[in-house]
Amino acid sequence: TGAIIGGYLGTLLLGAFFLSIGIFFSGFCRDQIVAFVVTLLVCFILFLLGTNFIASYIDGFVPGLGSMLSAILGFMDHYTTFTRGVIDVADLLFFVAWTVLFIVLNIMFIEVRNRPGARFTFGSALVLCAGIGLALNWLVNDTSLGRKDLTQDQIYTVSPATQKILAGLDSQVHVKLYITPVGEMPTVLKQLERDITDKLAELQIESGGKLDFTPVYLKAANVLADQADLLGGPDSEKKEKTESEAIEKRMFDKGVKPFMVQAMVDEEVTQKPVYSTIGIGFKAGEEELIPNIMPEMVPELEYRIASIVHKMTRKDPPRVALVAPKEAVNIPPQMRQLYAQMGQAIPEQEDPYEYVQQILEYEKYKVERVDLTQTSKLPDEYDTLVVINPRELNERQKWEINRALVSGKSVILAVQNYTWDYRPLPDGRLSVSKNDENPGINDLIKNYGVEVDEDFLMDKNQVTLSVRGGNDLLSALTGGQPYKLPTQMLINNSTMDKETSITSRLSTIFYLWGTALKLNEDEMKKLGLTSKVLITSTDGAWKTPPTPSLTQAAITPSPTGEKYPLMAMISGTFPDAFKDKPRPAWPPAEPAMPGMPPPPPADDEGPAPAITPAPGKLIVMGCSQMFHKNFMQAGNLDLFLNCVDGVTLGDDLVSIRSRKPIDRTIDKPSDNQRRVWKFVNYALMNGGIAIAGVAIAAARRRSRNAYTMSYAANRGE
Repeated sequence: TGAIIGGYLGTLLLGAFFLSIGIFFSGFCRDQIVAFVVTLLVCFILFLLGTNFIASYIDGFVPGLGSMLSAILGFMDHYTTFTRGVIDVADLLFFVAWTVLFIVLNIMFIEVRNRPGARFTFGSALVLCAGIGLALNWLVNDTSLGRKDLTQDQIYTVSPATQKILAGLDSQVHVKLYITPVGEMPTVLKQLERDITDKLAELQIESGGKLDFTPVYLKAANVLADQADLLGGPDSEKKEKTESEAIEKRMFDKGVKPFMVQAMVDEEVTQKPVYSTIGIGFKAGEEELIPNIMPEMVPELEYRIASIVHKMTRKDPPRVALVAPKEAVNIPPQMRQLYAQMGQAIPEQEDPYEYVQQILEYEKYKVERVDLTQTSKLPDEYDTLVVINPRELNERQKWEINRALVSGKSVILAVQNYTWDYRPLPDGRLSVSKNDENPGINDLIKNYGVEVDEDFLMDKNQVTLSVRGGNDLLSALTGGQPYKLPTQMLINNSTMDKETSITSRLSTIFYLWGTALKLNEDEMKKLGLTSKVLITSTDGAWKTPPTPSLTQAAITPSPTGEKYPLMAMISGTFPDAFKDKPRPAWPPAEPAMPGMPPPPPADDEGPAPAITPAPGKLIVMGCSQMFHKNFMQAGNLDLFLNCVDGVTLGDDLVSIRSRKPIDRTIDKPSDNQRRVWKFVNYALMNGGIAIAGVAIAAARRRSRNAYTMSYAANRGE
């Protein structure tokens, strides 16, 4: 609602601004059409001057002119602030001041246009008003005189969680902004420094001075010239570096490097190197960098900085043990020969969950990837265990997961019961066959009152996937044949728990080939565990028993849909599922390849060390494909990071990350709902307007007849 209110207010102010221009020019023109055309051209020119494309184009001829005209005449930056749901006094003042100035000038022109010597008076007033307006634009362009954030949860204001993190600092945090000077920035990035420093200034105020920041201006040309000298031949000129060039060289060695952005130079689009990196230092620790900051990343800076500060100020860095399978790669013989000819190693496996590890490391987690075997066991110290797509878990692996939960660790389980192979047939139909993943996890987690359902789950809310045909040239050219199946589920924000930070502000999630959960509330109550369903299907979902292939009967919607839990969080002190049982042994290791040393024997087959039960958290979801590298984006990415942050570091970072605009989509409406809305839009609204028009016309006619009769009666007619 905040963005809607701000959008209407911005539209009202923009409309008033345009109308005041039209009123002003109408005073000069006797013909309304001429006044309209002149007004249209002026408004269109003002719009174009506020766009980055035109500003960049003008800067290509006269450096700095386009940026200056955009700052003092363009209105788009002032208008878009309102559309985000933020009311800034400077933007409000821009529209109000110019609207008043044009109206005042119009009044003056009408009053003095027929007086002798009025042109000089009006010309002086015009120059004075234009000077006042342009000076006001220049003064408020880079400042904020006060603002009101109307958005839900005030996503453009420093969050209470960030304030809490910054208030808890026991030492100074030093932030450095390594950036290219404004004069050398491409036009589209000239406001980047201002936007970043505004955000840093807000954080500095909220920290009570415990966070300070300093801009460091670097020139990419210096470090590129230095690299060219290093790559040059013996005749390359070696010259003594200035102090400025030495700074760029030191920063380059430290990891602060320029990156390329598009810029328009001499009517050509080219690549230009720029700096835009934030470095965060705390005590004697190594400076953490946030590289390649672009304008679209500015809304995320609060989370990125707060996350790094929070993790840097911990006694120990957060550690995650990641268990996720790798897939064997089936490479054709021709490709193997090509790899051999190029002298490259032949890849034997690929990692479908490599982005999971990369994202965690990017978020400054210490990640240890384990296969959970006797040669790759869980580390001695870790905070959270993430298990994605477990397959045929043996007793020892279940024992390790159980031990993690009993000892108070947090565990995230993303379980996939099956996947589907799509095979387009020559007649246009689609053959869909099932691949069992066999996670083998239910034997363990049923001891905690939860299981992953083995039935197929379908939902009316579904998305389309493109499937390529084997020898179909048209499919290869067009990207494949689109198929829409109810196993390709789309989960909207409306079916996510709004009270839990992990799912309170997520966009849509692609729940591909997932299944439902079975929650035994009575069993959990006996064990002293509490559960919270975080995500459910829509109320139009249905289940069918598993079959080797997907049949038409299975994908036919059930007349009576039902809502099923898809993701749940269980908290409490978990029971030991292996209590009074010996520690299971690792399965025998596979024999070594010829010429390779034998695998080492297991070294922990003795009695397991005793552990003290402690409260922990378990997040279970019936889908792991949503974390596959092919689908790890948007809501799926946020969900994964929210889960890890929420159970590892608490709700503060999750609430900070969620403070951004999200896509609000609705569930697929039923046939009856569509009919109702069609009737409302096409019949009811138009009919209502027609009825109102007829009623007003009838009222006017009665009023006119009554006036005519009264007038005639008064005249004695």
